[in-house]
Amino acid sequence: MGLDHRVRCCPDGLMTDRRRDVKVLDCTIRDGGCCNGWWFEPSLVKDTFNALSGAGVDVMEIGYQTSPGVFKPGEVGPWRYCEEELIQEVAEDNKIKLATMLDYGRFDLKYLKPAKDSLISIIRLAAYGKDIDGAIEILEGAQALGYEVFCNVMAVSTCTPQEVDTFLERLRQSTVENVAVVDSFGAMYPHHIRYLIRKYKNWLRPDQKVGVHFHNNQQSAFANTIAAIDEGADFVDATVLGMGRGAGNCPLELLLMYLDNPNHDVHPILPLMSRFAELRDSLKWDYHPPYAISGWLNVHPKSAIDKMRSPEPYELLAYYDELIRIHKPRRHHRAAIE
Repeated sequence: MGLDHRVRCCPDGLMTDRRRDVKVLDCTIRDGGCCNGWWFEPSLVKDTFNALSGAGVDVMEIGYQTSPGVFKPGEVGPWRYCEEELIQEVAEDNKIKLATMLDYGRFDLKYLKPAKDSLISIIRLAAYGKDIDGAIEILEGAQALGYEVFCNVMAVSTCTPQEVDTFLERLRQSTVENVAVVDSFGAMYPHHIRYLIRKYKNWLRPDQKVGVHFHNNQQSAFANTIAAIDEGADFVDATVLGMGRGAGNCPLELLLMYLDNPNHDVHPILPLMSRFAELRDSLKWDYHPPYAISGWLNVHPKSAIDKMRSPEPYELLAYYDELIRIHKPRRHHRAAIE
């Protein structure tokens, strides 16, 4: 056995080559839009599209599709709607697969164009486990229009094992091709991910693919993604510089370097990073202690986002005590050792 080509103190072969098979989905504009209300300049979206294509990323999720009237005029930017004419300004056909996300309850299928009339070829749907029957109905409707479909069951960290069993069984019986483990609150660690990837893959049919979407509240999104890949995840989400709601997501540039796949090249991503770094300074995503606290408590990061965006200073201990008082976390089931 030879030496690792990067880290000479270790032998080669410590990682399996299954990481070479995983598909990479970038959701910078879609999830990153949570930070700026989806008000990205078309020029930045076009440059991101070209960089992702040059880097060999498999899918670019370019934003949401949303029914008219859900938001007030001017309340959100154009990448919350992804009109076909706008997409055609920034993207080209056959360079990279394009996806959009639907929020369950915020999109009527009657507004979805047939896939043959769109540059979009993938529809992802974000829904909670309790809404799985309605979510499957929408996704199977999108399939009938020619799309590949993904189901993102959100906030799985708040579900009981029985609730997970229920939505996985419904998905197993459906024609949905792809299902993602989604850590919406950034609450989970690698041991949770290893368990859930095994569970999803064992419960779903062999022809259904399992992927992941992680948030970085506790700086675990990259480590959790590695654990998912080790357990055989078929696709993984990432964003440039980790841009995303609250603490953000798994950083795309780190993921591409880790995958060490000859089909990927981090080089085209690097010039983008300074531009997204400027956005990070003003929009305040990335790891910050309020996000860590909300992640550890397994609660929605809205209060942490409000703290980070407020011009008023906050006192971290007071914020911690406030969340502890509201959410009353359960302690470990084992008694403390004296």
